[in-house]
Amino acid sequence: MFNIQLGHPKINTIPKQEFETVREVFLRLFTSPEESIFIFWNQIPLRFRYREDLYASFNDMLALVWLLQKEKKGETTAKFQNQLLTVSLTCVWNQDDLSIQARFESFEYLYEPYGAALNNSSEIHLSKAAFLSEWKTLLHQIVVSLEASKCIIKDGVERRRLELLQLTEKSIENYGRLYTR
Repeated sequence: MFNIQLGHPKINTIPKQEFETVREVFLRLFTSPEESIFIFWNQIPLRFRYREDLYASFNDMLALVWLLQKEKKGETTAKFQNQLLTVSLTCVWNQDDLSIQARFESFEYLYEPYGAALNNSSEIHLSKAAFLSEWKTLLHQIVVSLEASKCIIKDGVERRRLELLQLTEKSIENYGRLYTR
């Protein structure tokens, strides 16, 4: 089981401020370091803070979702991190069948039981469309927030990354399970 539950972060407007990278905007865009999304991995919640954790994991998240929605068959890895763990995902898919093998590594001894509980159910099999729909919800929230901030991305490659984010979000058909009722 894999679900994403969004928070409702307050968005800062950033009048005509320029940034080098898309992910740099996260540090100014999202006000509270406590506002979070939760990724539920086999019903165990993983907290990702909008400012710090999405900042650290954004490029891998975008690359993973883009590749999955673009290719009919493939394999890729991605790393995400929050304040407690590093999450390494290996995704293998063929058409709509997706298998994800995860490895959870805690940063401190205190969180090792949490990582162990996650590692006890480290494999998920689900529909690729269902997995992508969970990410669409988050990507849509990020796109809307970036547009509302009125920020300017200076670097051409990074402007392309912003376009990739927008195109990837639009190409995913449905929203996540928690947001379709």
